[in-house]
Amino acid sequence: MSGTILFKTPDERLDFDVDFTRWLPSGDALASSVNTISGGTATIDTAEVSNTIVKLWIEGGDADETNDVKVVATTAEGRVCEACFRLRIKEC
Repeated sequence: MSGTILFKTPDERLDFDVDFTRWLPSGDALASSVNTISGGTATIDTAEVSNTIVKLWIEGGDADETNDVKVVATTAEGRVCEACFRLRIKEC
């Protein structure tokens, strides 16, 4: 997902799935994540961790700004995987 640019409007509250499936060996699963957003005014409202996916609920932001989102996930077996993407805020 690194290098990916996603979009939302200032009024939307949307979920973004960060999928770690390709980094996880058979038998391991995500246990937790540390999630950050910087470079703008959007915020991560909540995050949900499942076996292979971290779901981020993001809201707010001002039009024409770009936010950098970073997810650092830790697995049950102690692996640490990182993914990032850019979130651009635009009007309709």
